[in-house]
Amino acid sequence: MIQDVFIIGATGNVGSTLVRQIFAKGDTNLNLHVNITRIVGLASSTHYFYAPVGISRDEALAFVEKKGQYEAYDSLFSILDAVRNTHAPDASELVFVDVTAAKGLEPFHKKIIKDTEFGIVTANKNPIALCDYKTFRFLTHDPGRYGFRCSVMAGAEAVNFFQDLKDVNDQPKLIQGCFSGTLGYICSQLEKGKQLSAIVRDAKERGYTEPHPRDDLNGLDVARKLLILARASGYPTEMKDIDVVPFIPDAYFSHDSVERFLAAITELDTSFAVKVQQAKGKGNVLRYVAKMQCENGKPKLTVGLKEVPVASPLGSLAGTSNKIMAVCEAYPADAPYAVEAPGAGLAVTAQNIRRDLLYQLKGRKHLIER
Repeated sequence: MIQDVFIIGATGNVGSTLVRQIFAKGDTNLNLHVNITRIVGLASSTHYFYAPVGISRDEALAFVEKKGQYEAYDSLFSILDAVRNTHAPDASELVFVDVTAAKGLEPFHKKIIKDTEFGIVTANKNPIALCDYKTFRFLTHDPGRYGFRCSVMAGAEAVNFFQDLKDVNDQPKLIQGCFSGTLGYICSQLEKGKQLSAIVRDAKERGYTEPHPRDDLNGLDVARKLLILARASGYPTEMKDIDVVPFIPDAYFSHDSVERFLAAITELDTSFAVKVQQAKGKGNVLRYVAKMQCENGKPKLTVGLKEVPVASPLGSLAGTSNKIMAVCEAYPADAPYAVEAPGAGLAVTAQNIRRDLLYQLKGRKHLIER
């Protein structure tokens, strides 16, 4: 069966990479696939292009490059109505792909799961991290309709691993790791004796940070990733359950101007240099660590800057690399599950969105051998 795809956020970095990758890798090629992927819809934050019979490569590239005139929309629900009115379920199945970083899309996700036969693949963690646990379970209970592997360490299979642990009745007793390539980079550069403010400015110029670096340094992105993994493991957790200590003091987050923020954190250069030296004197390094520890059957979740031994699994991380470790019955404390992956770039994220799409493909056949 044909798999139709409607990409929300198609003009963004991930979305445009995904569009190009789908065509470059031959996902639409009937000579390679019995079950082709066909892009039928593309949406930016203001306009959309929908063609039930499929969008050609040239048409898709024109949209992502913002060339041409397209239909404006006020709500994603109006797009959903248009698709429902024209989609032929006997001819193809349809999956919406959310590659935005938008907040407030939880109702859209819920509408799709509740009122349609369509599926969702999301790289946007907000709909499943900013909602309550009940909503998370409603959205994700059917892995054949809701894929979210790209919400945490896209290239590391983390989400799928913890979902599987839950389903084989071996919930992790410990989840621990470094989930931010940005903060990992900052910690690695601090070890080299560089000043915090200079590192953050450099990370922003390299494109490692969010548009405003405070959105990395406040630790909330890491907390949301930990929450998703705990929930995927079957623990009914909420954001309020996580003890989050930001990378830098809260007082600095009041600066809305990026330049003022970068200027203000120069005040922290000396204190962070001291922290690095103090850790070094004990054979340790600084890492921003997320941890879920199950105590008496209840999960305790913490996120914050920690000292760890330099030769430890987290201490040996370098640059933007991320790592997740887990302890459960099958993987005891002396031999924990561990996976390390680079901070997911655009190509890795796009590929893993395509992999999530594969798991929603009914009657999937393997690539035709040439």
